Amino acid sequence: MTSHERSQSQPRTIGRRRIIRSAATAAWAVPAISIATSVPAFAGTGCCEVSLTGTAQWRPGELNYVDIPVTITNGCSSTVSGLTLVLKICGVDDLTYTGSDVLPAGWTQADAGNKKLDADGDGCYSLTFTSAATLGANASTSVTFTAKSKSYHGSSRPAGSVTATVTSAGCPAEVVAIALPAV
Repeated sequence: MTSHERSQSQPRTIGRRRIIRSAATAAWAVPAISIATSVPAFAGTGCCEVSLTGTAQWRPGELNYVDIPVTITNGCSSTVSGLTLVLKICGVDDLTYTGSDVLPAGWTQADAGNKKLDADGDGCYSLTFTSAATLGANASTSVTFTAKSKSYHGSSRPAGSVTATVTSAGCPAEVVAIALPAV
């Protein structure tokens, strides 16, 4: 019996080389879109859900002050670090920060702390808060920024908006829109 006849009459065993060769062929045969949709977003990056909530309001009794309290929540089962919060305040003119020439600790504008606020090219004010502190698993922390407008006199203050964005070390940002109601 020749080896060709033997292979025809007996079941063939599957060798390791045949499995590897077949698996490589099968992997290339699967459409790329099928592979991409089966992998969870951010798999293997160590990112988890860091979220925020916030409000913005003209301070009662001191109508030129805008208080923007924001709560950052770590929805992860592990500690996160490298938190960065960016606030973009729009629709309000001539903002300063609580009347001081020094930004509160941790805050900068365009990577330069301790200066008067300057509007961006779109008339908005962008401020960044960075913290080296860690935020424990399933914990929250609160940050408040208070701005003061020198443009409004009398009892009427305009509506505006605040866009808040939070990121943690190397993970994507969450963007939240916060309305500033007129008073």
